Amino acid sequence: MPASQNKPGTLGFAAYMPVGVSFLLAMIMLLPLGSSVAGYAMPHLVLISCFYWLSNRPMLMPYGACFLLGLFLDLWVGVPLGVNIVTLLLTRLFVLNQLKHYRGRNRGVHWMVFTVMAFALFALSWLIMSIIAGSVLSLNTVFFQWLVTSFLYAPVAFILGRLRRLML
Repeated sequence: MPASQNKPGTLGFAAYMPVGVSFLLAMIMLLPLGSSVAGYAMPHLVLISCFYWLSNRPMLMPYGACFLLGLFLDLWVGVPLGVNIVTLLLTRLFVLNQLKHYRGRNRGVHWMVFTVMAFALFALSWLIMSIIAGSVLSLNTVFFQWLVTSFLYAPVAFILGRLRRLML
């Protein structure tokens, strides 16, 4: 066994898995699905991934990784620069401040906390984009994306949990 694996706190390749999986989910999120509704119905998979990893292994998803994931999404999605960056950084701040209240609870509590947090973040992103556009944008698309993201949290978190058990 290499000496670096004997040191406490050294995880090796597995330490990069949360960020790598989040980038993979970002790529999946950016795939065209072939319908005009796809852009609105696509869940925010990176938000789900960041919340999941921050809730389970917070030190493996640092601020820099959240920033880079947000920057990547902002550049590819075409939203004003900083919207996804702020969303993911606020997710990290929220989870680190509230984790002591829901850590160790059942999956339903995690799902509820995610849903409430995602609602606030989607409302904030809608507000920022409305201010930048200079007009009130439609709430339908934001609400629908929040709804789809909230409902798909459980299956995506289940898959991430299985992956975490395999790799870490």
